[in-house]
Amino acid sequence: MANQDPQPEQYEVVAVFDGTNAGDSVLTNINTFQANNEIVRIYGMRINITDNAAVPANLNPQTVDNCDFTVTIRSGSANVPSNGFRVRPIWVSNTRQINFASPILVMFKSPFQVTITANQDIGNTTDGRIVTLELMSEIGIQKVAC
Repeated sequence: MANQDPQPEQYEVVAVFDGTNAGDSVLTNINTFQANNEIVRIYGMRINITDNAAVPANLNPQTVDNCDFTVTIRSGSANVPSNGFRVRPIWVSNTRQINFASPILVMFKSPFQVTITANQDIGNTTDGRIVTLELMSEIGIQKVAC
C-alpha cells in the first residue's frame, strides 16, 4: 500500500484483571512510531469487556457484575480529557464506541499512556475480566505555515 497523508492507524490496549481490588489499575505505554515531522490524532475508541475465557457471549452488559472500569488517557504531560471516564456506559451502548469531541494529539517523542482502573472488586470467584480498547486514529505530516 502506498503511503497516505493522513495514514489510518489503530492502537490496541488490553488489560487483564484477575482477583483484583477496587482501585487496582493497569498502565499501558503506547509506541506510535512516528517521525519527527508527524503527528498522531486519536478520534475515538471502541470498548469490549470479556471474561478470561474470552467469550463475550457470557457477559450480558445489562446484568453482569464486576465490569465497572475507568479509563485515563495521557498525552505528553497532561491527561486528555483532564479526568478519567467510566467505560461501562459506553460498553452497554449498541456501538460500544465513543467519538471524542476533538482529537487527542500525540506529538513526536511525547509519552502516550492509557490507564484502566477497576472501580469495584473482581474477586477470585469470578473468571476475571479483560478490557480491550481499540483507539481509532491517524498519523499525518505536521502542516507548517510558510
